[in-house]
Amino acid sequence: MNRMAVTLTCLALAGCSAARTQESKAVNLGVNVTLAPGASVSSKTGDVTVRFVAVIDDSRCPSDVTCVWAGEVKVMLAIKEASKAATQVEISEGGTTVAGAYRVTLDRVEPLPTSAARIAPGNYRATLKIDKPGEP
Repeated sequence: MNRMAVTLTCLALAGCSAARTQESKAVNLGVNVTLAPGASVSSKTGDVTVRFVAVIDDSRCPSDVTCVWAGEVKVMLAIKEASKAATQVEISEGGTTVAGAYRVTLDRVEPLPTSAARIAPGNYRATLKIDKPGEP
């Protein structure tokens, strides 16, 4: 009986710890922020939230190989404005998407692939910026 209670307690604590890593960061507009898959960022005003859902395609040339084409990486983001439903968008590294009054730019996705190993989905990091078009 005690063993079961200890096991359940450990599982509950692990669940709380996993949930904590998924909390949203609040940042000023125009600031780069790096997210792990499942993590999100919101404006300090709370008007917009962006969640890094996953990398959906990574055809980038491995860093230890010479390629004719550099390839590209695409991610899925979920963008939610204040009282609207979240929408999912695909965006390539270096690309920009507009959601209502906000612009989201995907600056980079790390790590770079190598020829020796695949990147585990949870090891990706997306660096993005949220701002308003026309504002400095």
